[in-house]
Amino acid sequence: MPKTKKQNILDAALSLFVRHGIQATSTASIAQLANVATGTLYHHFASKQILIITLYSEVKTELGLAMQLQQEHEDIQHQIRHFWQQALQWAQQNPDKLQFMQQVAHDPTFGFSQHQELMAASMAFLIEQFKQAQQQHRLAPLPLELVLNFCHSHFLATANLFAERPDLAGQPEYQEGAFQILWQALSPIGDSKSLP
Repeated sequence: MPKTKKQNILDAALSLFVRHGIQATSTASIAQLANVATGTLYHHFASKQILIITLYSEVKTELGLAMQLQQEHEDIQHQIRHFWQQALQWAQQNPDKLQFMQQVAHDPTFGFSQHQELMAASMAFLIEQFKQAQQQHRLAPLPLELVLNFCHSHFLATANLFAERPDLAGQPEYQEGAFQILWQALSPIGDSKSLP
């Protein structure tokens, strides 16, 4: 099935953002690469910021779907490990989308509230998992915004390290070490069962 003009615009935007940066990429250059008129771009996206938010939402939704590819585990540590491993695998398979996520994370025009709204829309399953685990005292009773921000930052940092150093991505001590940093941050204080 051929791609729609809207999808061509999003694909062109991703390619140019990764190559030149979000702020250095003009809507005219996106339209040119997508082979559409600038007016057509504005028909689908009222502004460059809306285009960025739409693309980011698509990328986050794709990541969220990749994280849910397996049956649920009863044990919260195994479930979070599964989410973590699936997310890192997705990042290795989608380096341009990872780089775009890094750019958005450091873009001053993209506010914290926008990040939170998109997280709630694309990762509702993860938020619900954290809430239930906190209510059952299986995760530390920390503010959810703090937990989500830490998980997002740790994911981007780890995925970026593995993208720059693929030799480390295949080493079990780096894979397990990255997960243990995450798990120790989420575990209730004094939870000795979380240690390997």
